Amino acid sequence: TWVDDMFMGIPYVLHAALYSKDPKEKARLFDEAANQVIGFNKHVYDKEANLYHHAQYSTRKSNICHWSRANGWGVFAASEVLKYLPKKHPKYKTILSIYKNHIDGIVKYQNAKGFWHNVIDHPETYEEVSASSIFTMAIARGVNNGWLDRKKYSKYALKGWEAISSQIEADGTVHNICIGTMS
Repeated sequence: TWVDDMFMGIPYVLHAALYSKDPKEKARLFDEAANQVIGFNKHVYDKEANLYHHAQYSTRKSNICHWSRANGWGVFAASEVLKYLPKKHPKYKTILSIYKNHIDGIVKYQNAKGFWHNVIDHPETYEEVSASSIFTMAIARGVNNGWLDRKKYSKYALKGWEAISSQIEADGTVHNICIGTMS
């Protein structure tokens, strides 16, 4: 199970629900998007760290790293579901709890410059701009939608935005995005 698939699959299921004209199909697709977030969380979420392992094998537990961009993909998918899932959906509060716990895991690793590292809980790794961008968006989205306390969390989004902005040239070139973890 790869966290990458949260980003690559769940938003499409969710947006298919938004475009569906059939109420039963719309409800089925919303249920599927919610169930996917919960299912991924069950398999790849590290409850002690409040972070996602990049992947997990179904036949054995492994200790694959907490790759920052994978965590970004996971929190993006959860925030996308929260953005569109009806608030009265029976699994909305569960998704909100998953999102908030994950955000609490993420924010504690933002460095003094406002970045997150390629392996989020290893500060000796590369300051990674794409993951920092996704985290900043997910935190700002939470603050703007009332999922997160503005006083407590807006500082992380603002600090992240300042860091990201320092890596974008006038022509749109973005620096310090790495390929991956190679693990």
